[in-house]
Amino acid sequence: MKFSGLIAAVFAASTTFAATIQAATLIDNSNTAYYNNSIGRALDGTNPYAGSFMFPRPGKRPASDFTVTSEPDLSSAQATLGNWLTDPLNPGGTWTRNPVSIRKHWRKNTETAIIYTLDAGLGGIANAMASISVNNGAYVWLNGKFLGGLTSPGKNRNMKTLALELGPIDAGMNYLQVLREDHAGTRRYSINVSGDYIDQQALSPVPLPASGLLLFGAAGGLAMFRRRKAA
Repeated sequence: MKFSGLIAAVFAASTTFAATIQAATLIDNSNTAYYNNSIGRALDGTNPYAGSFMFPRPGKRPASDFTVTSEPDLSSAQATLGNWLTDPLNPGGTWTRNPVSIRKHWRKNTETAIIYTLDAGLGGIANAMASISVNNGAYVWLNGKFLGGLTSPGKNRNMKTLALELGPIDAGMNYLQVLREDHAGTRRYSINVSGDYIDQQALSPVPLPASGLLLFGAAGGLAMFRRRKAA
């Protein structure tokens, strides 16, 4: 091995990029969030789907549960929702000025909307999953990108669970947007979002083991010997 190659090998052995993964609960029922409870029934009877509507009229239950992959048209509630999907920190509309506690119940036969803030740190988040249990329905976006939704008939108090893969989440501040739906009188809601924080650190030295120190010392001695010989 050439001397330059030996030095490079020693340097590579002594430094590394450090990345650690830390599993965490990102959002649960204890989180505060921006809240909008002024939508009322503006969305009722809109977005036909599966023989019913994504937002059924009061008492007009769909025949069965259905999940949604196409983004709903929310234009009938635009004045209230504002720019919540494109500018979540300055949405306009009728949002709370500051984050508040999110109650698991809301006014019957109405819709409400929530913006959760999610700080993904310097390295982002891997393996992010959302589990939202609701009666009657919920529709979910991440940073304005629609992820999916669910609506159930609401014939009893049982909640249905919407499980979503959020995918990798970029470093920095992110926003999970949830629209809750009710048409049958019973309202219940629970959320859990989990994932793995990726803690990216800058290039950092790692202490050499004794063998590495000996190798580095030998390399230095060899360099000195070569200089003397050349002289």
